[in-house]
Amino acid sequence: MTGLVHFEYAPPRSWEQFEELCADLFEVMWRDPNLVRHGRAGQVQDGVDIIAAKGSLFPIGLQCKKKTNWPEKELKLSEVISEIKKAEKFTPSLKEFYILTTASSDAKLQKDIRKINESRDKKGDFLVHVLFWGDIVRKISLYPLVASKHFSLGANSNEFTPLLSTWYTSNSKIELADEEWSIAVRKLFEDFYDWPTGHVVVRQRETDKLIEEINKIDADPRQIDTQIKRLELRKTLRRMKEKERYLQEVLHNVFRNEKLRFYIFELNEDREDAPVILREIIENGFSLIEVSSRPSKIRLYPPTPELITELRSSFRIALDYLPVNISDSEFMGILDAESNFPKKYHGNEMCQEVSELPFSIRRMYVIPALIRWLHRIIHEDKITLEELDSAGYLNIDSWKYQH
Repeated sequence: MTGLVHFEYAPPRSWEQFEELCADLFEVMWRDPNLVRHGRAGQVQDGVDIIAAKGSLFPIGLQCKKKTNWPEKELKLSEVISEIKKAEKFTPSLKEFYILTTASSDAKLQKDIRKINESRDKKGDFLVHVLFWGDIVRKISLYPLVASKHFSLGANSNEFTPLLSTWYTSNSKIELADEEWSIAVRKLFEDFYDWPTGHVVVRQRETDKLIEEINKIDADPRQIDTQIKRLELRKTLRRMKEKERYLQEVLHNVFRNEKLRFYIFELNEDREDAPVILREIIENGFSLIEVSSRPSKIRLYPPTPELITELRSSFRIALDYLPVNISDSEFMGILDAESNFPKKYHGNEMCQEVSELPFSIRRMYVIPALIRWLHRIIHEDKITLEELDSAGYLNIDSWKYQH
């Protein structure tokens, strides 16, 4: 148990984070690794945000109360009744229904719900439970991993990594439209300044659908064909989750490193770099389309490879060049820029550095590819981001290109 129960904690800063907190809590509390979110914002969800199993009891619906005026201060009986009516339409029929709210505990409302449950129990309908914010905090205090993720107590305070945002993709595309996405990225940048040990979650809608499909398959060990199908789906699910974890690690490198943040968020004052770069990193990470299908290619070389050999004599990735595939028209844009450079700058030739490439190519291809390449160096060459920085590898604009 953590010391969390002795403190007054404010609810998360958005209902999206509240839903993430509730999902984490019930997944651990009920030991349900296949807990799944149902639908997404804006969709008709029949009053259910999360579908879970409590032992053999399935499905159980969880409703995370969302309000325009966040966080919610009061939960009314009329709202509870309205959510129950929605949940009754859920297919398959729920076994239990939980309403999770940031409102303070209300003894009168609890009494009204007990009366509702007496009537529902007689008719064989699912029972309704309401957990207020104080109830939720007390339950979180029993699970240090959940507490350390969402609050500043519960585990080693140095490991406090609050959830700052959850970004969803569908068919490998970020669900937020351009302007919404731009605001979300800029907001997260500011949030990481306030909470530098925070983290962001990237989640595929297809992952949730696959979990739901796995849950529907009979787990009877006597059904061999069914078990084989279930195992194949679980293997697919594992690989999808590995992609999500990979992208989250890449994003953490970006947001937690001062130099990478500068190149992506602050170098260009028009603020257009970061949304384009991060969208490309995420969507390319989930996409099944092979980028090598782009016909033209440039090669990127680290600016000071001699410095990294001072750290260790042998590297497999760090001393190699990075191939970046682009379209023929974009390649022609590079050639035009090289041709026009002497005319604009008194006969001087280009140094062929990343900083001299057209903005569109830097944003869409070069910087996203470099960020992924740096992550690969870290994992395969077993070198830290700090060591890469000292060797000049994080000076993105100083990387050389050839074609």
